[in-house]
Amino acid sequence: MKLISGKIFWSNKNRILNTYQYLSEDEECDVLIVGAGITGSICSYYLTEAGVKTILIDKNIISYGSTRASTSLLEYSVDYDIRDLQNLIGIENAVKIYRLCHDAVGEIESIVNKLADRCDFKRRGCFYYTDKVSDYDSIKEEYLLRKDCGFDVEFFDKELSKDKFSFTVKAGIYTRGGSGEIDPYRFAHALIKNGLNKGLKVYENTEAVEFIQNSSGIIVECRNNKRIKAKKVVIAIGYEAKKLIKEEEIKLNRTYTLVTRPVSGFEGWFNRCLIRDNKSPYTYLRTTNDNRIIIGGEDSSLLELSDSEFIVNRKYKTLETRLKTMFPKISDIEIEYRFNGIFAETGDGLPYFGTHKKFPNFYFLLGYGSNGILYGILGSKIIRDLYLGKETPDLNLFKFGR
Repeated sequence: MKLISGKIFWSNKNRILNTYQYLSEDEECDVLIVGAGITGSICSYYLTEAGVKTILIDKNIISYGSTRASTSLLEYSVDYDIRDLQNLIGIENAVKIYRLCHDAVGEIESIVNKLADRCDFKRRGCFYYTDKVSDYDSIKEEYLLRKDCGFDVEFFDKELSKDKFSFTVKAGIYTRGGSGEIDPYRFAHALIKNGLNKGLKVYENTEAVEFIQNSSGIIVECRNNKRIKAKKVVIAIGYEAKKLIKEEEIKLNRTYTLVTRPVSGFEGWFNRCLIRDNKSPYTYLRTTNDNRIIIGGEDSSLLELSDSEFIVNRKYKTLETRLKTMFPKISDIEIEYRFNGIFAETGDGLPYFGTHKKFPNFYFLLGYGSNGILYGILGSKIIRDLYLGKETPDLNLFKFGR
């Protein structure tokens, strides 16, 4: 199964930012992180900042898997709106999830302000909408919920939306400053660079093939017969962890993304906000620092695809047509990048963090769902606190078997 496919934007824009050695001698650490995508890189940041002796490894090139195919919409909204999420986990927990994600955007802003590279981070508003009259009441109800919870939201009806957007809106929720955008590939490497200056060790092309429990923790055997001794191991390998935790509800899908060449303007796009509709699967849009448009969606359960197959090109064409229909006044839309990738989602749309009864001395950091980077922030803070023996009141929201 091919994880990502196509001409991928972030890695073409940035090329390979840095290279790292493979493990050539035995090592020892407090915490070993397996998986050096954006999630593992965030975890390495929090552990290193806390003074934890940390090693980060990946079986491939650092951050060259799902990270470089991420659209990186840092949106406080999760896969379910508060109305639906409360039916799964209760209103108090649903609101808490939204607040945690909202705060995680601010956390990322705080982090990039300390890094050598701000990674094109920018705060944005976000717009959640429907183009169906039949969904007006549900969007209005969601707006009232978010307003009552203290989010800085405004309700856009059909008439108000005409002055803001060039596409059909029957009802929508605009949230001021509740989201953001970033270059995920640069962010991962900037976090690692920061960690290297504080004792982090990083090895790419280093595959963990066996985990041996002992009285002091875990011995990790790598494919080249080198070993890493660790007190704890963090599993941050994304959808590949599905083979370890088979009893949990995890569904794999493939999502499709287009990136335009830089456009001359954004007429019909209020404040260049993040945009998401309420359909299933939904369509999502953002802009970039160099004035490109990213549009994604058309998710499918067909995992074994190639770029030459008819269905892939049909998905791309659907997204291109939708983009041009939404923004007819942006006359110079030209698609430069087309790619697709696999992502994982859970039954309630929330990630899995923490310990697992079958794997002593392991922490799992699996940012499944649409908010992978924000979930990486939340989960990394939880894992840091678990290791340091601190209270983790938010863990119950994300634990296995919840």
